[in-house]
Parts: sequence; C-alpha cells; structure tokens
Amino acid sequence: KQWYQRRVAVGTTRHKAKRPNRNDVVTLCLPYTTKYDSNRIRNFIKSKNYPITPIFTPGKSLRNILCNSRPLDKNKCTQSNPKLCKVCPKIIKGQCNTKGVVYEVTCLECRGDKSTYIGETSRTLHSRASEHLRAAANPSSQQNNAIGQHYAKAHPGAAANLSFRILDQN
Repeated sequence: KQWYQRRVAVGTTRHKAKRPNRNDVVTLCLPYTTKYDSNRIRNFIKSKNYPITPIFTPGKSLRNILCNSRPLDKNKCTQSNPKLCKVCPKIIKGQCNTKGVVYEVTCLECRGDKSTYIGETSRTLHSRASEHLRAAANPSSQQNNAIGQHYAKAHPGAAANLSFRILDQN
C-alpha cells in the first residue's frame, strides 16, 4: 500500500492545453471522404485556431438508398381517420408518418417575401407539424416556437396557413 502511494506521488503530471469554453466551440458536420482530406481539414482549423470542432459522418450507403425492407407497405397517416387529419393536406412533399426528417415550413400568409423555417425531428413529421400548427394558431401558448413567434409578430389573430415539405430523411 505504501509503495503504491509513493509510486503515484512520483509520477509525472500532464498539463492540459487551454481549450476554449464548450459554449464557444461550433461543431461542423462534414461528409467523410478520405483520411487524408479529414486530416487536412482538421490541421487547417487547428492552425488557424478557429473555435470549430469538425465531425466527419458517413454518407448514405447504397443499401440505404436502394433497399426498402418493406416495399409493399403503403404509407398511412398516423391518425386513425386520415380524412379528418389536419396535417396531411398541408404536407406538399412526403408522408406524415415519416420519422427522422429535415423539413421546411413555409408561411403561406407571407405572399411576396417567402418566410420559411427549416427544422429537424426524430419523431414523425405529423407530431412535429401538429406542434407548429398549434403554435401558429395560439402563439401566446408556445412562445419558444419560431412559427408561433412569426405569427405573433407578422399575423396576429390570423388562422394558421402553413405548408410542410420534407427536405431529407435519415
């Protein structure tokens, strides 16, 4: 026991280089191409002391693009009665039961200047779009929602007139 304590006391200590605060660091997601390119990008960022942490993600595989595990299944609305669904008619591109999507919300009230919001959700588009529609209909109830803030400022008292479009999905 005494030897162990002495051994720890004799060991060298490493001084960590000062790193910027985690709140000041921006994460940059890039597609992985080669190890050479990844290292060049990392070294460039490090040499310029930019507060950026690059993350290299694998792209979609050919299997993910071409294969569907259940190709004969029909996409159905997540509601029990799709005819009564308030979200499905507002979706221009995609299905309401799609999970893990990047989506675009367009305000149809703003005629000349196209007001759009880009969002991402791991849940179904139906559940996220429902939240946006509720926020537009009653902006004071959801003050942190960007669509609710837009409707409170630009269209107070107006009915929700939005369209949804899927841009990408996992």
